[in-house]
Amino acid sequence: MLSPSSSIEYAKNQKNYVICNRFCTSSTLEIRSVKLFSKHKWENLSDKAIFITEQSDTSVSLLKLLSSLYFKVKPVWTDNAAGCDAKLLIGDNALRESIAGHWEYSYDLASVWQEWQNLPFVFAIWIIRKEALGGGLLPLLENYLNETEMSIKDFKENRQKCLQKWEKHYPHGLPQNLACDYYNAIDYSFTSQHEKSLKLFFELCEVSAELNFL
Repeated sequence: MLSPSSSIEYAKNQKNYVICNRFCTSSTLEIRSVKLFSKHKWENLSDKAIFITEQSDTSVSLLKLLSSLYFKVKPVWTDNAAGCDAKLLIGDNALRESIAGHWEYSYDLASVWQEWQNLPFVFAIWIIRKEALGGGLLPLLENYLNETEMSIKDFKENRQKCLQKWEKHYPHGLPQNLACDYYNAIDYSFTSQHEKSLKLFFELCEVSAELNFL
């Protein structure tokens, strides 16, 4: 009935869902957990091998858009991390690689999108199945939305406490200050700017797919 979804996954199945406009997962500046690590400046990555993770289709699509339309480069995309010139990492892997400092250059994809479009980037949204909007399911949906919104509010007000509770069940091994900094960078609001950014991302993905950029 209601679930989080990557932005690109929704774009592929829009006929089945509507977007919940009360919250999303985005970042106004740095997201910190979606990064390109490189031996070269991004504008010099034409014909260079870039490893792309299979963990996030949205991040991969964003990386390819930025490469082709913003930096005007044509890298060689690969699923082999060995010997690559650059690699896209997300989540804990990106946070750990930032600490390790093995790469000369690193780029936060949300920051680059902001620099290009002057808009926050929306990595994930909440979607509602269209059939849940009718019949007797609507009160249940509204109640779940309210509870989710309260959970987000509680997290914003008690980030450290919530993270410590989360870590007891799902240990991640990251320094506490790094985990806090990461979650402080996430924006859960869904404003007109977020909606505008999401629509623009979908339009660019559609055009780029037609031109064989994606």
